[in-house]
Amino acid sequence: MRTDPSMMEPLLGTFADRAPSGDGLAANRSLLPFADAVPVDVEAQATGSGRTLDLHDTLQARRSTLQYGKAPVRTDLILRWVREALVRDADDWGLDDACGPLEAFVFALRSEGRPAGIYRVTAREASFIAPASAVGDPQSLGIQMEFADGAGIVTVCANLDAADSWTGAHGFRLCAVRASMALYDFHLRCQSDRLAGTVFGGFIGASVRHLIQSDGVTRHPLLSATYAHPAS
Repeated sequence: MRTDPSMMEPLLGTFADRAPSGDGLAANRSLLPFADAVPVDVEAQATGSGRTLDLHDTLQARRSTLQYGKAPVRTDLILRWVREALVRDADDWGLDDACGPLEAFVFALRSEGRPAGIYRVTAREASFIAPASAVGDPQSLGIQMEFADGAGIVTVCANLDAADSWTGAHGFRLCAVRASMALYDFHLRCQSDRLAGTVFGGFIGASVRHLIQSDGVTRHPLLSATYAHPAS
């Protein structure tokens, strides 16, 4: 592994640039809508295994793995934890108006309690947007085919157009930090409830861009995680 950071330093330095690289008119553009989305009432009281670990024990026990059990996972729990992570992001950063809210897409491939499919989650709502069959081969979702062995995948998206209009590369940097924090918030919640999974950056948004209305600018996947029951 390369340890010399000198080649990266000029690139990292550009992230302090606050000048928009585009036209700065993101406020005049809207995210593509989901005309056929079906609202989902996320069960606020949905409970997990009942064997939840505290933060210390979660961090001690956390493992990144691509070996998963085959049992489905309760999608209500996943939707609830994702939404709670996005609510914390909105409250903690207070940047939704400036550079756009985060949103997430849950690819529930083996689902208990709700249909297997694609769910869109924001801090305020959740909706079902397509059946799992619309994805085609789930292995197309990631650069490693093992990601598709999970019960599901969560990817967090940001509006890079709005972030650039706000503060250029600095806005992108903050979007990446926010997405990372929200995704790890969800991932650690899964781990605390003894689910397995891994965080990864190799989600192939192009494979489902027609399903999640991702144009790579106004809605762009930044970081993802698998979730599943652990392999026995």
